[in-house]
Amino acid sequence: MRWLILFMIPVLLFGPAVPANAEEAAPYDFQSECSAQEETETQTDLFSIADEYIDMDAIQSQLSESTDSDQFSFSQTIRHLLSGQIPFEPDRLLQYVGELFLGELRQQKNIVLQILVIVLSCAVFSNFIHIFKSSQIAEIGFYMIYFLVCTMLLHSFVDMSMIGQQACNAMYDFMKVLLPSYLVTVVLCAGSISAVGFYEITVLGISLMQGVLLKLILPAIHFYMIVLLLNQIGKEDYFSQLSSLIETMISWSVKTILGVVLGLQAVQCLIAPAVDSMKNSGLHRLAKAIPGVGSMLDSALETVAGSALIIKNAVGIAGILALSFICLLPIAKLAACMLLFKLLCALIQPISEKRMVAGIESLSKSIGLILRVLVASLAIFVISLAMITASITGG
Repeated sequence: MRWLILFMIPVLLFGPAVPANAEEAAPYDFQSECSAQEETETQTDLFSIADEYIDMDAIQSQLSESTDSDQFSFSQTIRHLLSGQIPFEPDRLLQYVGELFLGELRQQKNIVLQILVIVLSCAVFSNFIHIFKSSQIAEIGFYMIYFLVCTMLLHSFVDMSMIGQQACNAMYDFMKVLLPSYLVTVVLCAGSISAVGFYEITVLGISLMQGVLLKLILPAIHFYMIVLLLNQIGKEDYFSQLSSLIETMISWSVKTILGVVLGLQAVQCLIAPAVDSMKNSGLHRLAKAIPGVGSMLDSALETVAGSALIIKNAVGIAGILALSFICLLPIAKLAACMLLFKLLCALIQPISEKRMVAGIESLSKSIGLILRVLVASLAIFVISLAMITASITGG
């Protein structure tokens, strides 16, 4: 027995440990749960701060009014961004865009089929008339069919023009509501110089687009459409140079506005944040110099600036996503209509008269210009928000 006891002592001391139960085998990770709980509380605190300084209800109301839909939630998007999550599912986004595009194709299908039937009838009628060598009757028949097609084309063009104009106005109204809330986060994060500079240039962009794009360029596109249709009435080419001049002026105007606004924004993003950063560095050094409470005050200032930076980035990205959502349906409608009429021109070109094909092609060209104006307006706001969001890093 004594030898057995002497043999068991080393085994008990140096042998493998056997857990008494499952809880001892897998100890409770209290530190991980505390970290997760602290992270959740931090995200909740950040969202509470954002909700306090940002008028979420007004932004959501304007967004719902602009899109006639409640599918995009501005507050939920900010909540997802503050928690580090993607605010949308890529698969569902692609599916939604595809449904919008196909839905617009189905809506425009009827008028395209009507024009196709009319053009085919015109081709058969023209060939039948040419058998009897009656050119005057054929010409009169062409004019009747062409004016009928022009009426249908103008109807579609007016609808597409209204869609583009309403989308631009919706972006302007949304930016007017978003801008004050976003500038509050910029002031808390960087300073007043960056906020004022961003406000002035954004207001300048809104004024230029409302004064030039909507009041000059869109009417010029209407005139461009009329000129293209009138150019196909006669067999001679009378207005091709005029239409080319109008298209060039529209293209240059859009590019000039885009370049001026983004150029000023780039200069502002290079200078204003640096000035605010230098001013904030001086305040931090002054706070540290206060005896007794200097380090505590400096830590509090850094905490406030860091929280404001996170909220500012979340609001900026949410604003970019909201602007994209506003323009998603109008862009899909314009692109689908332009594609359908280009396809119609490709189908009727072998059998129809070239003046009829050119008249239908004028609609796709005009819609392309409207689409260019809409995309340029969206690019101005999106790039401006992206630049100010990326350039201000606190300080």
